[in-house]
Order: sequence, then C-alpha cells, then structure tokens
Amino acid sequence: MAAPFVGREAELALLNALCIRATREGRPAAALLTGPPGAGKTRLLSELRGRQKACVQLSIVGYQTGTQAPLAAAGEMLRVLVKVPGVGARLEAALYGSTPADDRPIEPLRVFEAAHRALLALQGTVLLMVDDIHWVDQLSIALCAYLVRSADAEGKGVALIAASRPASVGKGLFDSITRGLFDRSTTHVLGPLERDDGVRLVHQLAPHHGAEHAAELWSMAQGSPFWLSVLAGSEGVSDLDDYLLAQERTLARDASRMLGLLAVAARPLSPTDLAELLTWDEGRTEHAIAEVERSGLLVVEGISVRPAHDLIRSSAEARLPTVYRRELHGLLGGWLEQHAGDDVQILLEALVHRRKAGLEANDLALRIVRSPRRRLIGREGLRDLSQVTDSGGFSGPIAATLHDRVAMLASELGEHRAAMERWMELATQVHDPAFAARCYLAASRAALQIVERREEALPLLARARAKAQAQGTTDPVAELEMAAHQANLLRVLEHRMDDARQVAEQAVLDARGRWSHRSPDEISAREREAWVMALQAAFDAAVIEDDAAEMLRISEEIAQVARDSQEARLSASLNASLALWFLGRTGEALAAARRAWLESHERVLPMLILAAGSMLASRLIELGGLSEAEEVISECVELERRIGRRARGRTPA
Repeated sequence: MAAPFVGREAELALLNALCIRATREGRPAAALLTGPPGAGKTRLLSELRGRQKACVQLSIVGYQTGTQAPLAAAGEMLRVLVKVPGVGARLEAALYGSTPADDRPIEPLRVFEAAHRALLALQGTVLLMVDDIHWVDQLSIALCAYLVRSADAEGKGVALIAASRPASVGKGLFDSITRGLFDRSTTHVLGPLERDDGVRLVHQLAPHHGAEHAAELWSMAQGSPFWLSVLAGSEGVSDLDDYLLAQERTLARDASRMLGLLAVAARPLSPTDLAELLTWDEGRTEHAIAEVERSGLLVVEGISVRPAHDLIRSSAEARLPTVYRRELHGLLGGWLEQHAGDDVQILLEALVHRRKAGLEANDLALRIVRSPRRRLIGREGLRDLSQVTDSGGFSGPIAATLHDRVAMLASELGEHRAAMERWMELATQVHDPAFAARCYLAASRAALQIVERREEALPLLARARAKAQAQGTTDPVAELEMAAHQANLLRVLEHRMDDARQVAEQAVLDARGRWSHRSPDEISAREREAWVMALQAAFDAAVIEDDAAEMLRISEEIAQVARDSQEARLSASLNASLALWFLGRTGEALAAARRAWLESHERVLPMLILAAGSMLASRLIELGGLSEAEEVISECVELERRIGRRARGRTPA
C-alpha cells in the first residue's frame, strides 16, 4: 500500500524553510500539518526526514492505545537521547533508576530536565517530528513542551513538525507545546493532491490506466493519496468497507486472524510478538504475514508489522464481531501484563485492553500503583486507576490495599484533596485498627497541604491515635510518625513552639532508643524514614529557637540516618549550611551549599537544584561573590521557567 511520493512541493518548501530558519536563528520554529485521514501527512513527514539528513532527527509517534500510557509516544526519542555521551546516562538513570535494584519512585520533572540536557548536547539543529499528535499521551506532550521551551531559552535550533487530524484536540496540543514561539509557529492545512499530481500517482502505481481514467480516479478519491492508492490497484471499489471485504475474502484463516489482532492492538508488533500471541511457530507466522502483506492491508517496517493505514486498522476492527474483539483485547491485555515488569507504560496499555475485554482489573491496577515509575502516569492515569478502584468497591482481598495505594499516588502527584477523601473513606471501611490509623494519619498529612482544610488535620491525627490505641499493641513506627506529624501541626497550625519542640525531641529520643544500637542494614526503610521525619521536625523547632548548635547536630544525624537517600542527604546538607551560617562558620556554610548545588545538578534533581541554588546564591551575595551568585540565580530562573506550573505545590521526589 505504500505509495510513491508525488507532489506536495509547496508543503515541502514550507517545511524546509522552517528547518533553515531554526538553524539560522538558533531557536525553535514549528509547524502543524492538519488534514483528514489519508491526506498523506505521515508520508510527507517521511519525505522530509529523507531530505533533512543534516539535522539530528527525533521522533514522537502517537498511537490509539498509547494515549493513556505515559511517555509511550516519546519512547523512540528517549531511546536516542539516553545514548548521548555523558548526559544520556543521567536520563537513563532518571527513567529506569541508577541500578536494577533501585526502586525509588521516578519523578517526571527529573526526566524532563535530564532530557533537556541531552537535547542541548546534540550537535546542530534538531528536527523533532510528532506524528499523530492527537494520539500522543499527555506526559509526552508535556515533555515536548519542556524541551521546546528550554531550547528557546538556551538558543538551540529545533524544527518541530507535528501532524494531526483536523480536530481541535490536535491543535490544542500543538499550541500547548509552542506557546511563546509567536511568529515562529504556523499551521498548514494539507489539502487534496492537485489533479496533475494525482494522475501521476495513479500512473506510477498502475501504469496501465489511461490519463482519462486516472483523472476519473483522482476525482473519485477527491485528491486523497490513500484513496488513490486503493482505487488504482482495485477495480469496482466504492468505499473502504468494499475494499476490505474484497481483500479479506482472499485471505486464509490465519492471515485474517492476524489482521484482526493487529487491528485491535492499534500498535506495531514484531513477528516474534505475533507468534507468541497466536501460539504459532515461526514458519506459520511468516506465511501469514506474507499473505496479508501481499493483500496490501499491512506493511512490514524493519522488525515491525502494522496495518498499512489507520483507516484500514479502524475499519478492520469495526468489522470484527463484538465477542471476538473482546477476546482479542483480553489476549493482548494478558500478554502485555506478562511482559511488562514494572513498566507503567505497558501496564497501562494492558489495563486499557483488560477493561475493553470486560475483565476485572484490580490486580493489574495494584501493580501499576506499586511500580517505581507510577508517578509518570500523571493525572489522567490517576483518574483511570481511580475509576478501576472505585468500581471494585472495598470488598475483595486486595481492595483496601489498592485504595490505599491510589491515595498515596494522588498525594505524590499533588492531588491532596483526592488523597485525603479516599483515605478518610478507607479508614471507615477497614476492620484492622492499625490500617485505619495509618489512613487517618495520611489523611491528616494531606489536610495540612490544603489551605481551606488545614483545621481538619489535628482532629484526623486524634482519630489516628485513637485507632492505634484500640488495637491493644503499639506499632513503634506509627507512633513515631504520628509524633513527628504532631510536632509539625503544633508549630505550623497552633504556633505552640515550645510544645512542638518538646514533642519532636521526645520522638527523636524514642527513635534513637529503638534503632541507634542496630547496624544500618538492620533498619528498615520505613523505620529510617520515620526517624528522619522526627529529626526534621526537631530541626525545624531548633530553627525557631535559633539553636544553631542543635541544628548542626541534627543535620549531621539526618545525613547518617538517611545514608541511602540522595534527596534526604542533600536536604541535610542544606540544613547544615544554614546551621553553620548561624554559627558564623561562613566558609563551611558556603562549601556545604555548593556541594548540595553541584550534587543536585549531577543527579538531576530539579527541586533540590532550586533549593540549593537559592541558599548558595544567598551565601555568595553575603560574602561578595556577586558574579557567581548572578550565574546561580540566572540558572535557577531558567530552570523555574522550564518547570513552570509543574513545580508549583510539589516537593522533591
């Protein structure tokens, strides 16, 4: 079905000029191509790619089942960026963890900033193509906007070419990426092929057609390159259903089943994937692929097999019986889940197929919210998981755990209101007092983040304590967590500074008494985190009291206790810098702030970069290092501009 490239010289000239402008001005320039399905948008992008070999080329490709999978569309681009010498390794660590055993949550801002650095390290102008932008997932759109915005600020030439169907969603996504480019952003409607170009295309595809008949076909196709390709190779076809029906009649059973599977998958699959899904051997699979390829209904690109056009895919899917379509969705969902590991992109895609198959999905949803990459799913993914969770109610062996994990994810994504409401409801549904106590404590923490609901934080903490006492046995970690939180509430909400310090100091004493005699390897992550919470509450109380010596001692203890947490150790360095400054040890304070600044840079931790930059710049100004301070402030301003709204209300990962 792949047609030769004919015509579109005006469009190619426009896109080439845009690439030249991005190179000449050293800034991003962008164009959106819109047109109906079959207008040749993807083919035009492919032709441009072949003519712009001097540019570094990156691709983002949307597909229908990937709209809910975070960074699914950006996968190809990210695979290129992680290979950029030096900086690419940091992007890889941000995406997959520093080691195979690294199960800390992945932070989207860290991924964005690492990708930004990798993009800047590419030599020359970057040609970034976004095909089927209307199907690109939200996190890939946000990443693309981040890269374009940062390239504009840094003076990096980027030619962004996006293609979309003529719907408001594609234009809206494009506008969100290119906001601020003004006259360097344009939209072009891809109309029908000119008559002469259409006739040429027919002659190249089917030389036996005369000029008059070729012109008739062009008129029937209304200038659509896709329809011209279909009509040129088929006799008596009046619409796509007729064409598919005629072609499918020629297919054997295996070939027809493979086409149906590819239509429902809505994504390219390799021959190995197809063989595994269909439980066929290699020979049977290759024979079926060859048969469908000869029919013109699918194409093989490298190791990928896909329908020849989305119009073919959607029409073939619509023709499948409902029961059979659900069966294929279930097959794909189970296969994707089996191969996903903790990759939330694949797990979310599996979730889509499971739901379309009408299958229960609580266990799969729980895998997603337990994945270290869970934060990448964003608010859209959270809504989908919330729907799955709510539909299952509170009965079942994993229901309570799923509700708890969804609430935790909501809190991590800054959706504190949703988290608070879910935890409060869950606390009334579970029978385990210890579990209910944890829910009320978590709800109290969420309430503290919501200005208009802060007054509920203390009553919720009281409920947590009551539930904890009701179980008859004491959970020392929960007691410590509640004490640290109580100290924060007394200080922030009631301004009872002496009481806050007393509670925090007692919590620290309890933690030391329980765990200081153990070796570091014998202290669990939960115990360590609770200990650090108590120490931080004590540090904050010491700041209020201007007790610099105690501040320094506590910051050193935090660094020791939190030895495996990069973020906690860096926060402890900033605490130490503040304490040293108050003690008059200005040189050491400056050195501590600079270490935190450099290490947060090295590890690509955007929120800590801003915190360390603020402290370092302040120290430099006080000590007369105005030139370096100006550089630090400028870098922080640019980082904050790149982060934009995503940074507001967020805490370091």
